Amino acid sequence: MPVISDQDMSAYLAEQSRLHLSQFNSMSALHEIYSYIVKYKDEVSHRYIMKLLQY
Repeated sequence: MPVISDQDMSAYLAEQSRLHLSQFNSMSALHEIYSYIVKYKDEVSHRYIMKLLQY
């Protein structure tokens, strides 16, 4: 697989973002965030509690 420079990757992603800007679906994005929270809630809660206890 050929190596892609950071500049080329950045340009490609910016172009893809521009091309698909009107296709952003807020409800789909919220669903993905919710799914992530549900999946990792125990780890996030544990880290948050441990951080609170340090102060």
